[in-house]
Amino acid sequence: MRERVVAQSVTERGRRRAQALEPFHDFERVRREQAATAAVRELVASADLHVLPAIETEELTERAAIGTPLSAAELRAVSDAVGASAAAYNKTREQPGEALAAITAPYRPLKDLQRAITDAIDERAIVLDRASPALGRIRKSLQNAQREARDRVNALVRAPKYARAIQDAVVTIRDGRFVVPVKTEFSADVPGIVHDTSSSGATLFVEPLAVLDWNNRVRTLQIDEEREIARILAQLSRETGAQATQIETNVEMLAQLDVLVAKARLAQSMDARAPELFDDAGVTVQNGRHPLLAERAVPQSLSLDEATRLMVISGPNMGGKTVALKMVGLFVLMTYAGMQVPAADGTRIGRFSRIFADIGDEQSILANASTFSAHLARMRDIFALAGPQSLVLVDEIGGGTEPSSGAALAIAMLERLLAVRACAIVTTHSTELKLFAHETQGVINASVRFDPQSFAPTFHLDVGTPGQSLAFPLARSLGLGADMIGRAEELLSSRDRDYERALTELAGLNANLQQERDALQRERVHVETLQSNTRARADALERERRSFAQEAERRLQATLRGFATSLAASRGGEQVQPKVTRGQAELLQRTLDEMHRDLGMTSPGTAGASEGSAPAHRIAEGEPVRILSLAQDGVVVADNGDSVLVAIGPMKTVVPRSDLRPIAAASGRSRSQAAQTKLEAATNSAPELDVRGKRFAEAEPLVDRWIDEAVLAGNSPLRLIHGKGTGMLGRGLQEFLRAHPQVKDVRYGDENEGGGGVTIFELR
Repeated sequence: MRERVVAQSVTERGRRRAQALEPFHDFERVRREQAATAAVRELVASADLHVLPAIETEELTERAAIGTPLSAAELRAVSDAVGASAAAYNKTREQPGEALAAITAPYRPLKDLQRAITDAIDERAIVLDRASPALGRIRKSLQNAQREARDRVNALVRAPKYARAIQDAVVTIRDGRFVVPVKTEFSADVPGIVHDTSSSGATLFVEPLAVLDWNNRVRTLQIDEEREIARILAQLSRETGAQATQIETNVEMLAQLDVLVAKARLAQSMDARAPELFDDAGVTVQNGRHPLLAERAVPQSLSLDEATRLMVISGPNMGGKTVALKMVGLFVLMTYAGMQVPAADGTRIGRFSRIFADIGDEQSILANASTFSAHLARMRDIFALAGPQSLVLVDEIGGGTEPSSGAALAIAMLERLLAVRACAIVTTHSTELKLFAHETQGVINASVRFDPQSFAPTFHLDVGTPGQSLAFPLARSLGLGADMIGRAEELLSSRDRDYERALTELAGLNANLQQERDALQRERVHVETLQSNTRARADALERERRSFAQEAERRLQATLRGFATSLAASRGGEQVQPKVTRGQAELLQRTLDEMHRDLGMTSPGTAGASEGSAPAHRIAEGEPVRILSLAQDGVVVADNGDSVLVAIGPMKTVVPRSDLRPIAAASGRSRSQAAQTKLEAATNSAPELDVRGKRFAEAEPLVDRWIDEAVLAGNSPLRLIHGKGTGMLGRGLQEFLRAHPQVKDVRYGDENEGGGGVTIFELR
């Protein structure tokens, strides 16, 4: 697991820290490391954090600190490490909590140093012209001198008098000086200095005397350039040395974040979770998967707590007993190293001070130690230190010697572990240990499940039942002679045969029950999914039905208002109230009920049919009801869905629908009364009301009732005549209107509408 963290690290120091990763002993440190890993994983998952590669800077900063100049490549590498530290810090400083704050607290920005280096040296470790004004001038002069020297040599090469002496009409450079290739036999024709010869000796590379001064000029400028570059690097090295301590602090922070990011990426790849930490010694694994088996791992669940301290795992060879053992040990160690574990939510890791493991064959001829003696030596060391905060993992406890003696010794070891209250998981094939686990409080059996037909292991762990070694079935499946297997079964004692037979039956039954349970679990999930989809569809249909019902009711009410308007118009605008008989009202209500039924809606006139239950549907205006919380009777003015506006004498109040009960005595006439109320309100509503000469307390209920009738009839705008007088009545009524839920756009009338003695308003 350490190697996997190393593989995810990108900085040299981060990889070094990952290679040295070990579990922390301080449990509070474990909590902090787990919190830091969880915080970094959130940043990594949101793509807000990634660490840039960086070299190890320690040696470079130490050299710079004692005055040794660094090369351009080394300075640029230090600058890149400083920049990577700054980038990582900037991504983590907004993360809330103390988990990362403790890591980033020592960081200090080094912007000036980083800018000085990056302005002077590019990514290829080349010192740039802008590194200093002097370097820029030198390089410009050097380019001019090189161009002049090259031009003079080119002119000489093209001169006719040198045509037979020149090997090739090209200009080359030797030792930083421009030269021409001259045939050896004509070297006297081109006076100059020989700098090199070809491998065959047929060509001399001659610096003509005519360009000697210009070559000297080029070389002089090159020396000046080298000196200026050395001066610049020395200056940057001094600045780096002055900040050596802070550079190392920042790079150390970067390395810590690099390891945390590596842990987070590894957790993502394993679909791991942060385990819950608790102070007692114990461990609970929910659907844990061995971290090295990837997709081949079979989830396993087990628990060691105050009540169950020891677990004895039995089952066939190659069945996964040791995998379960190592999984638990790895989970605890990974948790203590700040890593998340590949398990489901609910996995808990307790406080352990020591973890002991005896797994594998340690026999050594040179050390004169057999498997059994090595096992005993290891167990001796374990018992010398094991205590209540110890986790002990032993593979094949008591194995490697005569079975009955080994079993007796193993039982004694388990009793010792129980006595010191250690947590332990052991594997065995011994029948005696299975019986011991069954009969002893604080010890539990577990077995690796196998296929009852093929006897192949499934690697699932069944806690609570012992397992079989399956020696005889496996021998049969491998083709061992039936006579030998039969003889072996005869040699078993009757007690062992009975026990093996019972285990076989129990294991087969358990395997079948587990398969049925898995099938039922899949079926339950399927049914729950279907139920969820059905509920969602039912909710959607109910919302659609309610929307349709509301729209249909609105259209019915609009039609009723239109009918009332047409009726008033047919009477020539007379203000005489038409006679509405009970038969007409009942006919209207029956017609509305039939329309509601045809549309699949519940008639508002039939809501609240029983006195003992709350009204379930719309309540008709004018229907008498009982307000339970007030113990008062009233009349419904408006049904608003979950709440209803009810008139109690001259007072109106809004009450929850559940607080209403219909009055049974009036239920026989409620329909006709509701229809008659609707029709009377629709035909009797006037567009204006005169309250002049009244006090506000007298006028307010009249205006309120008038508004209700206008809402039912669909009259708007309305004209309220209150007169001018002292203005108190008008102001009070306007305040009342502005607070009314059905009123909008309240204003005094224009001159042709009555001026300040009239209020004009519209209904919502």
